[in-house]
Amino acid sequence: MMLFRFLLFSLLFIPSSWLEIGKKNSAIRAAARSYAETDYEASVANHLKLFSDFGINTPNSNFNLALSYHYNGQLEEAQRTYQSLQSSSDNFIASFAANQNGILLAGQNSYEEALAAFKFSLIKDPTNEAARYNFELLSRWLEENPDQQQQQDDEGENQEDQEDQEDQDKDQEQQKESSEKKDGEGDEKTEEDNATESEKKDDKSGEKSQQEQDSDEPSDLESDLSDREKAMEKLKEKLQEMNLTPEQAAQILEAMNAAELRYIQQNRKTPTKKPDRGLPDW
Repeated sequence: MMLFRFLLFSLLFIPSSWLEIGKKNSAIRAAARSYAETDYEASVANHLKLFSDFGINTPNSNFNLALSYHYNGQLEEAQRTYQSLQSSSDNFIASFAANQNGILLAGQNSYEEALAAFKFSLIKDPTNEAARYNFELLSRWLEENPDQQQQQDDEGENQEDQEDQEDQDKDQEQQKESSEKKDGEGDEKTEEDNATESEKKDDKSGEKSQQEQDSDEPSDLESDLSDREKAMEKLKEKLQEMNLTPEQAAQILEAMNAAELRYIQQNRKTPTKKPDRGLPDW
């Protein structure tokens, strides 16, 4: 009984770091076991857990992760991981990662890039027989099938041309939209100008109509002159009825004309508005 209590008391004082090491070792064994059992989906999850939970980011664990991606059908993730490992300080891992990257590139019909990847693998590790075999096999196949290389080059050029054409179409569409926008603004401005011109024309027409109306109406001076002409005609008739001599009638008419002329001159000098100070009133 005393021994059991002693063991329990000792366990309470086990450092937490020991427990953390135990969890880490258990996670490493789980990742290795899932990869060895070809359970690549579980291997991907377990290797990602090594990094996320325990910060394990070694070339070996990352290479196993890349292989798990590859055999699990996650080719984009696998290729990205292979390429990141090519710069590893571990030449053995860098060489095998480059070789695997070359295999993926060859499967994508990127033969020149695949050949360069196999060559890089041999540079990192000249003893990598798998990379040597792949390099020689692909080199010989390209020599025997030059049309495949030409086809790849043509496809690359076509893709670049297509991308350039898409960029040009996009630029033209943007320019067209910009031009249409400017034209729309111009049309709106033109409509506003037309409305302004129409208003001006209406104002001018109104002024002209008012002037014509004013011109149709006789002025006060013309009305007075007309009345006086009628009065002169009546006066002539009365003078004839009075049996005056032509000389007498002429004298009376001259006197009336002189008075009429003075009246007209006075009305012409009558200002219609207050004259400006310092200016004559004619």
